[in-house]
Amino acid sequence: MLKSFSPIIVLLIVAFYGYQKYPLLPDSASIGISYLVYMLALIVAGLSVRFSRSRLFYYVLLIMITNLTLRSGWASGELRYGLLSAILPLLLVTLTILPDRGVISAKAIPAYVILLLAATFTAIVATMSPAWATYLVLTDWVPARYFDWTGQAQSVLIVSFAALYVMLTLATLNPSLYLAAGCGVLFMLVTQLHFGGEERSLSAFSGAALLMCLYAIMQDTWRMAYLDELTGLPGRRALGEKLQRLGGTYTVAMLDVDHFKKFNDNYGHSAGDTVLRMIASKMSKVSGGGLPYRYGGEEFAILFSGKNLQEAARHLENLRVDIANKPFVIRRAGRRSVDKPDGPDTNKSIRITVSIGFAESNRKELSPWDVVKLADQALYRAKGKGRNCISE
Repeated sequence: MLKSFSPIIVLLIVAFYGYQKYPLLPDSASIGISYLVYMLALIVAGLSVRFSRSRLFYYVLLIMITNLTLRSGWASGELRYGLLSAILPLLLVTLTILPDRGVISAKAIPAYVILLLAATFTAIVATMSPAWATYLVLTDWVPARYFDWTGQAQSVLIVSFAALYVMLTLATLNPSLYLAAGCGVLFMLVTQLHFGGEERSLSAFSGAALLMCLYAIMQDTWRMAYLDELTGLPGRRALGEKLQRLGGTYTVAMLDVDHFKKFNDNYGHSAGDTVLRMIASKMSKVSGGGLPYRYGGEEFAILFSGKNLQEAARHLENLRVDIANKPFVIRRAGRRSVDKPDGPDTNKSIRITVSIGFAESNRKELSPWDVVKLADQALYRAKGKGRNCISE
């Protein structure tokens, strides 16, 4: 969770620093920053549509609704400002909870209906100013002296803190870049509404909120390109780029799960996926500074930069033994596999083993992919020896 929030926290600090220093900027820089906010909004909205990230698209909408509404002066009245400040956090939490169903699709209609209803409700209540709305939004529930640090109504603060609590809880239970960005955007919206509609508040906090969204979608795009979705390990593309940057001595190991096809046939692909995740977990802890990769199917690769065959062999043997000694339970009692519904219904512990081949960059004429090919050939020799062994 902390890893997801680290860049968001940095942007929060930058936003507050920028807010404090904004009056020192020349007019030309201030105008440029205000236009930059709109450019960022268009970029993030476009990327959200392109990659079907509806939550980020809704966040951009809420950021720009806040920005444009405050700039227009529509929220100049006390009740209007309070309504806007209370509705926006509730909207953000609601749109975050909704499933991510794309931006332009029939399944996204409920989100747009919620946005339309919220806008209609806010406009009607702000225009009619009924007594119940004034009472709920503007009443001081506790002595006002405890809230002299803000111009916001107490009801608005209660709603804002409750929304922040819900978002932080969601991000804790299901850590992700998008939920971390949602927490940051909500905090920026609440802060922006606290400081009011002045130019430096709109530019600093709206810009930071949009940068949070941009970071989330760019980081997610990188993950899709370089990380294997099933195991979480870097994929073949990441291995290729790493190999291109290598020089000097290094060792490449290729690892294959023994009898994996037979395992899938007997126990189903769901169990096979669990095996691959278990192998990946063990590989991520390999000693000797080895970097694990998902090469494809049941094949994995490990890269030992700066190590020769003899140095890498010890770490690979330890990994092989560690995997072979870990019992693998197929199924809990009383549960059925989705793709093998008629399979056995009892706990069954089996032994998962791997074969490993490895090769060293010991000749200058060898390209990195030549070393990978030699490691793959060594892998076949390990299989020929009876599997569950390492071979160079």
